[in-house]
Amino acid sequence: MAKKSIEERLAYLGLDPDDLDLLAELRPVLEANVDGIVDAFHRQLLLFPETRRLFLEPHAKERFFAGRRHYMMSLADTHLGDDYLRERERSAVTQERAGLGPEWTIRLAVLYFSLLAPIVGREFHDLDKATRMLTALAARMALDVEVAVESYIERHEQGLSYLADELARQSRILQRSLREQGLALQQTTARARAAEELASIATLVAGLAHEIGTPMSVIQGHAKMLEGNVSGVDAQWRLQTIQEQIARISRIIHTLLEIAHPSRSRSERVELAPLLDQTLAFVSERLEHRGVRVKQNLQQGVAVTGDPERLQQLFLNLLLNAADAMPGGGELRVELGATNGNITVKVADTGVGITSGDLERIFEPFFTTKEAGHGSGLGLMVCKGIVADHGGRIDVSSEPGAGTEFTIQMRPSGAGD
Repeated sequence: MAKKSIEERLAYLGLDPDDLDLLAELRPVLEANVDGIVDAFHRQLLLFPETRRLFLEPHAKERFFAGRRHYMMSLADTHLGDDYLRERERSAVTQERAGLGPEWTIRLAVLYFSLLAPIVGREFHDLDKATRMLTALAARMALDVEVAVESYIERHEQGLSYLADELARQSRILQRSLREQGLALQQTTARARAAEELASIATLVAGLAHEIGTPMSVIQGHAKMLEGNVSGVDAQWRLQTIQEQIARISRIIHTLLEIAHPSRSRSERVELAPLLDQTLAFVSERLEHRGVRVKQNLQQGVAVTGDPERLQQLFLNLLLNAADAMPGGGELRVELGATNGNITVKVADTGVGITSGDLERIFEPFFTTKEAGHGSGLGLMVCKGIVADHGGRIDVSSEPGAGTEFTIQMRPSGAGD
């Protein structure tokens, strides 16, 4: 709130220098009657419980009388400047500390005026002059009320502003906490449901593994026996296809068993930069064969707490997917960094990309964008599970024809382990 100058206040209330000079004529009258006025004022205050308690302390009455005499005499002052404004503001603060709000400022001004008006009428027989003097006196008291009330509002605006800011801050904290708790509840619920589903899948997969595995072993054995007895390029190609598909079925069953009955994970400090370097070395031949350039930016010393074998499986799946997405060559970008208490791993390619419809299903089991016979649709599901087991999250963004980027975020080693 911008403070008005004393000149602006006087002009607003219609108090000009002539009015102040007129009030100056009150000084002899005030000097002669000040004790009686203050005593009457004191008796009136004793009628109200809110003001009666102000006089319970020792010497409170003496201080009250001294302060009221000073105020009564100030009504005849002709020079009103910044010192006057500061004095009225201090008086308002003192009054508020005593438990009297701005409504009491108005009540006290009315009480003063009711005590002064009869004296003015008695002492000044010129009715016109007495009327002008009472009008000026009312405006003068209105000025005191205005300054006191504005001072009160300004102080409480500052307090309310602080409270509003604090309330907004606490509200943001509460909202963030509720979101985090809601997310944690969703994750817990999802994991509980997944555990129930996996328990059912485990039973089914164990049976399938036995029912499918036994005839597959027989077929694989016979195929092996036929290797030396098959002639002709076409027949040999067909036999090789049979063996490749048997191996593929075996891998799918193994993956399903791993999902349903995951092996006990190790938990140790894992440096991610060396692990990514090693995993890139595993796929370097495939990348070179496809004409894929590798661009890597790995921050050293970044570590998580987890299972190094499962983390390597995670990175290997993502790197192989990226290689498969660039059959005609391209660029593979691998980044590792730690910022704002999070570790971020990015694996991006400039390959064929994924449509928005397929992107929504990318982590679903058995969903794949690869050609038939070239993908089980379980790799990214496994990746998501590994990241979740390490307390992280995996996101994907893609644009058809421009490439795909997977972003993994995990907590650094030692952060809430």
